[in-house]
Amino acid sequence: MAEKKKTDIDLPFFKIREDEEGTFVKVGPIEVVEKTGQEAKVKFGPLRISDSGVKYEPALNGRLEGMAWATFFILIGCVWLFESMYDFNLRGFIPIGIGVIFLSLNYIRSRVGIEMSSFTIVLGLVAIVYGILERFFEDVELLPLLGIAVGVYLIFVFGREASK
Repeated sequence: MAEKKKTDIDLPFFKIREDEEGTFVKVGPIEVVEKTGQEAKVKFGPLRISDSGVKYEPALNGRLEGMAWATFFILIGCVWLFESMYDFNLRGFIPIGIGVIFLSLNYIRSRVGIEMSSFTIVLGLVAIVYGILERFFEDVELLPLLGIAVGVYLIFVFGREASK
């Protein structure tokens, strides 16, 4: 009976060693799976890497949105804490932060292969504009800005449909 070869993979921060059967290795967040008759797969967090390419778990978008919500609550808490401790008004920082969170969420979606939401892109841009206007001007109405945002969004949506 031929002796089975073991595969050792040396990565910069850790090493992967093959198990006794030679079919499964898991070190930290990385899981290497090789099934007979199927292509070898490497699971690294939410990513699935194989010979056919890199795929993401469908639940990744939900996790990203959850992290965006967590960032939102951290932002709110930090602004309120700073305002109460130092008796200083940070007018406009929350809308700017919300806009940055929306745009960052869509940037991350684009980097991992998830379709971006054009609606949250437009809302993110409107939130940043509103925050800047609120920071430097006393009275800024939100309703006209939301009307402009909905109009811009509809132009993009119908423009895409017309180009198909």
